[in-house]
Amino acid sequence: MVRRKGIEMIIKQFQLYTGKLQEQTTFEDRLPVFTGKFEESWFDVQDASPEELRRVLTPLDLHPLQLTRCMDSVNDPGVISFGKSLLMEYPAAFNSELTDLAYLSILMKDNILVTIRHGLMPALDGLIQELRGDSAPQLLHLPQIIYMILDVFADLNAEAQVMIRDQILLLSNNLADNPDIVSSNDLSRLRSQVEILVSHVENQLYCISGLNASDNDILQDPHRKAYIQDILSETEITQRGVYHLEARVRDLYNDYQSVGSDRVEKRLRLLTIISAITLPLGLIAGLLGMNVGGIPGSTSDSGFIIVSGLMAVIIMVQYWYFKRRGWFD
Repeated sequence: MVRRKGIEMIIKQFQLYTGKLQEQTTFEDRLPVFTGKFEESWFDVQDASPEELRRVLTPLDLHPLQLTRCMDSVNDPGVISFGKSLLMEYPAAFNSELTDLAYLSILMKDNILVTIRHGLMPALDGLIQELRGDSAPQLLHLPQIIYMILDVFADLNAEAQVMIRDQILLLSNNLADNPDIVSSNDLSRLRSQVEILVSHVENQLYCISGLNASDNDILQDPHRKAYIQDILSETEITQRGVYHLEARVRDLYNDYQSVGSDRVEKRLRLLTIISAITLPLGLIAGLLGMNVGGIPGSTSDSGFIIVSGLMAVIIMVQYWYFKRRGWFD
């Protein structure tokens, strides 16, 4: 994921206070100091370079592997847990037009939650706005925010499924009613979208499974574990749904090929009929056009009319025969 040029790093701090999420603006602009003086706090980092991330995260005293993964610009989904720190790199917003999808590094240690955005995430902005609203649910602890983030991205997957399902239905109807308006590019684009979504959901399921299997103390509370298992079940259902979409696209592609084969077969059948009709006419014209003596009707004034009538009769007989045999169906 490439950092956008000309964009400076943004760090927003939120604090849990009496069950509400409140934004704080009292720390330094660029480098908040992670110390025990904070209550449960959430730091949301955007558009940070690797060096800026190093400066921001160094006070947390992370394991070197966790620090390296946070700074890495390659999306490598998974969960890394060392001691009291937990890192999860999670695929975020699905975008059918991109193969390099956004992902979110979620880091938790003690009373600190850090989310590092790699790419644009308007859904996360919407969640923050919702959590700061008057009708926001009561927040009991930081892991609850993690569950809500994961749930928001799960909802995006459901929306993506509905979008692709509607596209499949539209192409299927067009293929049945007017096959000529459906192109192979339409199917290739749809199949690419489904493949991206399948990979996206598989990576998410891998992350959540790792989160569920983690022995980190932060997640051992039975109530918190239940939230993870609920999200895990939801993601497994989503995975089965996208596999079903994949099968439907495959069937749609097979139907498209069948329609194309039928179209080619009809054209070849028409060419065969035309060839069958013109073959005896060409034979007659060739025989009567020979420059030799004794050609029948060559000295008769009505010879041309007789030959033309004979050819017309042959055409009508052949048409009747092919029509009766169903060659024009």
